[in-house]
Amino acid sequence: MTNTLQDGITKVQTNIILRLVLYYGALAALATALWRFLPPSLHQHLREAVSPLVGSVGAVSAPAQSVSDLLAGASTPLPGLAPQSVLLLSTIAGVVALALALPVSWVYMFTRQKKGYSQSVVHSLILLPVVVAIIAALVRNSLALAFSLAGVVAAVRFRTTLEDSKDAVYVFAVTALGLACGVQLEVGAVLSVLWVVIILVLWYADYARTPPSLEGARAEHHMQRAMAIANRTSQFVARLDREILDTMAPAQLEALQSRLDKRRGELEGKKKAKTTTEEIAVQDEEGPRFDGRITITVSDPDAAQPAIESLFEAQLKRWKMVRLEREDGQARMVYAIRARKGTTLESVAQTVERDGAPYVARTEVERWA
Repeated sequence: MTNTLQDGITKVQTNIILRLVLYYGALAALATALWRFLPPSLHQHLREAVSPLVGSVGAVSAPAQSVSDLLAGASTPLPGLAPQSVLLLSTIAGVVALALALPVSWVYMFTRQKKGYSQSVVHSLILLPVVVAIIAALVRNSLALAFSLAGVVAAVRFRTTLEDSKDAVYVFAVTALGLACGVQLEVGAVLSVLWVVIILVLWYADYARTPPSLEGARAEHHMQRAMAIANRTSQFVARLDREILDTMAPAQLEALQSRLDKRRGELEGKKKAKTTTEEIAVQDEEGPRFDGRITITVSDPDAAQPAIESLFEAQLKRWKMVRLEREDGQARMVYAIRARKGTTLESVAQTVERDGAPYVARTEVERWA
């Protein structure tokens, strides 16, 4: 029995359509039961309080009044209702708005769980219609309160940044839902059910998705654009800073910095190990054939290499390029060399540095034992 109950609860939690049907059915049943079991003495009081919220659209409008007459007679939010009825009216409007906004928030969480989900938007979808419904119930038929509310909203500006236009549509929908609950409850119920049905149909049908004939070309275009941005280091870093780093907390930035330092150390260690391995290989395999190495810092290695090796022809017995390193607009050319008899490695370095201008910036010599 317990397992069956747990399976049923799990099915309701995972199946959004079943949950919504049960919820709306429970709301209708609860409203009917409350009305039937309320004492008869409360029926009249409840009818008086709720009457402005039910069927007000089709009601015959009162004779037109001037603005001065409305301002003179607008000392109470709802003329003709007792203060207790006004309080009950606002409470009912807020509770109904909350009950009808919950399914909208469920649909938002269900359809946005993979992309664009925001907890703050969910909270707004629940709280906003309650506030709007109570305010709408309070200011109806009261021109003075309506003007006062407009002044307050103009003075206190509530602003938020919504990254997706669908979030803005959700906020607009719950605002309309709260307004309907504060003016006419039937419209609020219809809006809630209709909104939920339309959103689920659009989501399940994946309406207006990219046609299959365009998906391949579009994906290839996005890949080419991403590769182009990645190849331009400055634009890639700027985009990374704008889209990722700006949204990170200080603790996250510190963790990222430590990870970058660790990664840089690993890369430098690998580079140093590779360099050492190459040099050891040259020394072990060709050590007897070379006396040492010379490191030449140049501005343009392609133009400098022919000039340097022509100087080697006159002073060296043999040479071999070990590696070429490029960094910060300069390059380091590392040669394993063996000087001719009567010539030292230091004199070769001085000749290269003197006669290799303007390409050669400096030279360094290391003699192998």
